[in-house]
Amino acid sequence: MPLSGPIRHAYICPICGSDHVARDARVIWDVSAQNWVIETLFDQAHCQHCDDRTRLQRVVLTSPTTFAAPEGGVD
Repeated sequence: MPLSGPIRHAYICPICGSDHVARDARVIWDVSAQNWVIETLFDQAHCQHCDDRTRLQRVVLTSPTTFAAPEGGVD
């Protein structure tokens, strides 16, 4: 059953298809908000499943926990 409302996305590793991925970022403390705020989001990504660097592929969520297979499948 598709989600209603705005289209939601996930990011996956195109090598293994896992959505257990991360990116490096630099955060700064915002005194007025009393919270950490992302200052810079770096390009490098890491797949926790492959345990290696990867590029991220954005996919459409088809339910709260699953996503549509990328066009052409996962490499």
